Amino acid sequence: MLWRNRTFLLLMSGEIVAGAGMWISIIANLAFMQKLVPSDTVKGLILMCGLVVSILLAPKAGVVIDMYDKGKIMLFASLVRTLSPVFMFPALANDSLLWMIVSLIVMQCSAAFYFPTVQASLPAILSQDELLKANSAYLNISTLSRIGGTAIGGILVASMDLSMLYVCSIIAYAVLAVITLFLRIPQVTSRKIQEKVEFREVLTISRQDPALFVGLINNGLITLFLGGLNLMILNFSELQQEPQLMGWIYAAEGISILIGGLLAKRWIGSRNLVAASTIMLFFFALSQFGMSFADNKFMVLASFSMFGFVVAFFFPVTATIFQKRLPPHQQGRFFSFKSMLDRGFFLLALAITGVGLDLLGISGYLLFIGSVTVLFGLLTFFYSKKHKLDVRSHDEAAA
Repeated sequence: MLWRNRTFLLLMSGEIVAGAGMWISIIANLAFMQKLVPSDTVKGLILMCGLVVSILLAPKAGVVIDMYDKGKIMLFASLVRTLSPVFMFPALANDSLLWMIVSLIVMQCSAAFYFPTVQASLPAILSQDELLKANSAYLNISTLSRIGGTAIGGILVASMDLSMLYVCSIIAYAVLAVITLFLRIPQVTSRKIQEKVEFREVLTISRQDPALFVGLINNGLITLFLGGLNLMILNFSELQQEPQLMGWIYAAEGISILIGGLLAKRWIGSRNLVAASTIMLFFFALSQFGMSFADNKFMVLASFSMFGFVVAFFFPVTATIFQKRLPPHQQGRFFSFKSMLDRGFFLLALAITGVGLDLLGISGYLLFIGSVTVLFGLLTFFYSKKHKLDVRSHDEAAA
């Protein structure tokens, strides 16, 4: 039934196209910064600029998503996204970091509305029992687009002018806008509820529900690592003096996510999703410790493969916890709140990763972040046991 759902297929088709365009832009942005900015800390600060704006927009975005037509919101966000690569042309012409910052801000403004809307739309178009499978499929589709985008970006950045990469991104975002024209997503809020929509309501719910709290903590910890991933991968490539290593790392991680995504629904089954998300933190830590062998290509690739495999389980599990614990009319605000937290963690991650790499080096930083992951894994594990948290993909939560 999942793959016969027209709206779900359109959402996933749009993700393939837009995701590829986004990763082509990311590769181009990293190449642009690499020749102008020697410091990892400064690179991190530049990437932080757009995230600040998206955090400020998140409360308003959540209310808008719950009140208005989700298809129209995604269309508007897609049209805004097409402007982001346009601002890179004056950046290239003048070697201007200021224009790049404008481009990043526009991109993050679009993301503040688009991605929470996609997450909030899934429960409106699918049954409860299909959510874990749908979230796994969504992650797999995102991974495919990332593999394709990084592969195409890696080829283009070595053989063409950077401006051509941004042209490809513009075309991809324009195609996404056309696809969103055909989305039909049911409204899940009544007029009475719409008149009372407040963003702060979701803050209270997140504090009061221990399952949501654990999910947010676990998700935030991994986001803290992911936020600096591009800087770390750049460091691996520079340390081993192999520019092509960036592509191999992205490919190894992406292929592992695809394999894990195929197994996630079968392996998780009807197990406790809260416990599963916490146990996965220990596997994340193991992969981080493996990455600390930064001058060993085999260890780096194997560790990223393990990391990708666990990611394939982790994010669909946490997304399903959130979708099952919340009523439909609150999901737009919650996923905007989560998006705001994610971007906050990305901000923190870029700063911590840049400073950590400059002060500790890549190996020292990975040993540090791996130890932090183990500590939080223990804390959330015992917290979950204390509150007897139980959320399953096929049953209502028992806690």
